Amino acid sequence: MIPTRTVATGMQSGIPVDKALGVCSAVSDDPAGGTSGIGIQVAGSQTREAVRSAAHRTLPGAPSWGRVLATTVSLWAGRRVGRLRHPRLALVLTMCVVVAAAAVVTVVQVGGTSSRTASAPRPHAAPPVWARGAAGAARTQAATWVASQLISAEMVGCDPLMCAALRAHGVAASRLLPVTPGAAGSSAAGAGVVVASASAVQGAPVLLASFGSGASLVEVRTAPPGGSAAYQRAVAADLAARRSAGTQLLHSQRIQLSGPAAAQLQAGQVDTRLLIMLAMLASQHPWRVVGFAGASPGVPLTEASFRQVIITGPDAADLAASLTMVRAQRAPYQPAQAVIVRLPGGEAALRIDFAAPGPLGLLTGGASG
Repeated sequence: MIPTRTVATGMQSGIPVDKALGVCSAVSDDPAGGTSGIGIQVAGSQTREAVRSAAHRTLPGAPSWGRVLATTVSLWAGRRVGRLRHPRLALVLTMCVVVAAAAVVTVVQVGGTSSRTASAPRPHAAPPVWARGAAGAARTQAATWVASQLISAEMVGCDPLMCAALRAHGVAASRLLPVTPGAAGSSAAGAGVVVASASAVQGAPVLLASFGSGASLVEVRTAPPGGSAAYQRAVAADLAARRSAGTQLLHSQRIQLSGPAAAQLQAGQVDTRLLIMLAMLASQHPWRVVGFAGASPGVPLTEASFRQVIITGPDAADLAASLTMVRAQRAPYQPAQAVIVRLPGGEAALRIDFAAPGPLGLLTGGASG
C-alpha cells in the first residue's frame, strides 16, 4: 500500500511556493465572467532556482532547459488561447507567457555562463626569478637555513637574487649587504657571513653550509679573524677539547646515552655549548639523551658539529624549571631556541638549539666567534 503523503500549507508537491516575486496576472474585464476569470501567478524566484539547478544536469547534445521550457509554455498557451471567449484576455495571457518564457531563457543562459566562468581553471602565478630552476631550489634551501639557523646578529652578504630570497624568508633587509659575483672578497666588507654562488664568496674561506651542486651551488661562508691558517689551528684545538669533554660526560652517572649518541659525543661531533649545557643540567637532575641533531649541510661534523639536543628525565615541574634556567643563559650560552616537546610515545622532553656558527675555544680559553 502506498503511504499517504502530506503536503504542508504553502507547499506544492513538497516544494515551497514563493508568491512574493515575479507575479503576472490576467483577470477578465467582462463582468459576466464573475469569479470564473483566469488568474496566473508565476513564482519567478522559484522558477529561476529550479531551472538553474536543472541546467547543471543537461546532457551533452540535448536541447537547453530554457528552450524546452519556453516550447512547453508556448504549446500550453496555444492550446488554451483558442478556447478563450474574450480576445483581450487571450492577448494579455499570451503576453504573460512570452515574458515568462523570455525570463526563463535568460536565467538559464546567465546561469550557464556563470557556471562555466566559475569552473574555468585559474592560471598559476609564476614563481619569482630567484626561485626558478635548480638554482632557485638551492637558494630557497639556503635562505631557509640562514633564517632559522644563523646567528641573528650576523650581517649577511648576498648577490641580488640571493638577497631577494633571504628577504622573502624573513631576513631583515637591514642585515643584507650586496656582493658582486666574481669580485674580490673586499666586496663583502662588513658582512660576517656571505651567502651566494661560489664565484661571489672567494674572500670567505670557511664553509658553514652548502646547498645544491654544480652551477646551482649556493654556499654559506665566513672570513674568520686572523686568517685561514689561524682558524684551522683553532678548529683542531676545539675538536680535541670537545672529544675530551665528551668522554668525561660519557662517564657521568647522571647522563644516559644511546649507542649512536655516545659515539657522537666521544668523536667530538657535539657543539661545545651543548656539552657545557648538559653538564650544567646534569648537576640539577639526571637526564637521558634522546639524540643529537642540527648538523650543517655539506660540512664535516668535525668542523661544524651538532647544535641540537633532545633530553628527557625529570617530571613536568622539574622540566619546566630546567627550561627556565636554560632560557636565562647569556651569550654565548644563550640558545637560539629552547622548548618542551612531546616524543612519539607522549613523553615530555626538553629540546635545545644553538645557532651557527659555533664559537671556537670555549673549552680552551681562546673563544672566538
